[in-house]
Amino acid sequence: MLYLLFFCSGASALIYEVVWARVFANVFGNTIYSASMVTAIFMLGLGIGSYAAGVWADRGFPHRNLLRVFAVFELAIGVSALGVSAVLPHLGDFSAAVSSYTRGDHGWYVLSPGSYAARAAVAIGLLTPVTMLMGATLTVLIRHLVRGDHLPASPTPGSGEGGPSPKIGLLYGINTLGAAMGCFLTDVALVPSYGLHATQIIAVALNLATATGALLLKSKIPLDFARGKPNPKPQIQKKENLRIPNPEPRIPVWRPAAALATTGFAAMGMEILWFRDFSILLGEFRAVFALLLAVILLAMGAGSLAGSYIQRRVREPAHLFMFVQAIFVASTLAGLAAVNARAINDGALSYAARHPGLMASGINREVAELWFNAGPILLVAAIPALLMGFAFPLANAIVQRTEAAVGRRAGLLYLANTFGAVSGAIASGFVLLPMLGMQRSATVLMVAALASLAPLVRLKADPT
Repeated sequence: MLYLLFFCSGASALIYEVVWARVFANVFGNTIYSASMVTAIFMLGLGIGSYAAGVWADRGFPHRNLLRVFAVFELAIGVSALGVSAVLPHLGDFSAAVSSYTRGDHGWYVLSPGSYAARAAVAIGLLTPVTMLMGATLTVLIRHLVRGDHLPASPTPGSGEGGPSPKIGLLYGINTLGAAMGCFLTDVALVPSYGLHATQIIAVALNLATATGALLLKSKIPLDFARGKPNPKPQIQKKENLRIPNPEPRIPVWRPAAALATTGFAAMGMEILWFRDFSILLGEFRAVFALLLAVILLAMGAGSLAGSYIQRRVREPAHLFMFVQAIFVASTLAGLAAVNARAINDGALSYAARHPGLMASGINREVAELWFNAGPILLVAAIPALLMGFAFPLANAIVQRTEAAVGRRAGLLYLANTFGAVSGAIASGFVLLPMLGMQRSATVLMVAALASLAPLVRLKADPT
């Protein structure tokens, strides 16, 4: 039930992101810039909230009912998002009031740097608090679920035992799959049927339902478990299960954190590049951003679930992390080379010629249009995004060796990954694409992905 609630939490979060990205695009007038900015603010808020909540939850874990905390956070997300939805209709008038123009080098009038800064400040002020609450829910639930798990430093390959709890990757994967569902439904069903404002109200209702479900679930479990108290009869446990692993293993947390920051930079940068590419190739399709994001999140969720399963069956997760990143680079470059505008146009004409009745009108046309546009996105982005999903569970497998610090370390890794993602979104949308174009930007990002291997070279876990 708790995983189902977190699935719904992820769905509501991406409904907000897709709707708010569209609103800011209408206000700012540049789809790439607005998508980059909204994505960057979302990721930064998620990372900061995740780390802060992880530190806080670790410090007070035995004395706090974290299910109730999760419910309070979900309620606060819904209330905050409701406030944002009330402000958004007035955003255009405010943006016009604070905008000024200067003559550019080409002679045309363009927005002044101060105007861009003012719009960015408005977006940061509106979105950061609610996204921090969204990020906090991940580490609060990690701290709640990972209790008394045996975390030895040296799992036996193939045994399925040892290593950090797979619940970390499982939570992350379930939440990501929920995000994929919310993202897909937003532009395909919710916004066309109910409009932007009503779609946000639906997401608020999801948050309130999630909070209610968490409170009901809290009432069904023993109080000692909810508060994180240990087993009241530890004396009957086997001696080997009482061993406390070294709380500070020789692997410093900064190494996988640095790797995650670099992979986040490359992954989010590629997401912006893919969005630009498919906005050109599939420009007449209204839901390119939502469809692309849904494919990426669905694949990432599947990758995270796979990573949480595999992490307990390998002795050196750092080696697997490096292997996955190498395959990510190769599959990304192969995907970009596989699709071009001429192939898309030829495919469209061929498909319409073979299915004249299907493309005539009605719901069949909508489904055919959706499937046709999803094809190249799946071809280009599905496998790289699947490999992206391995990063977070494998990074946790490298450093998680003690229950006492699980929230703080998971939050720090998530913060590093989101900080890299923020940097990648900003760099790709505002620097790389305008200056280098698509192909050279992709090259820079793939070099960054390969650079993520450096902190993990010759990495060894503490054998004691």
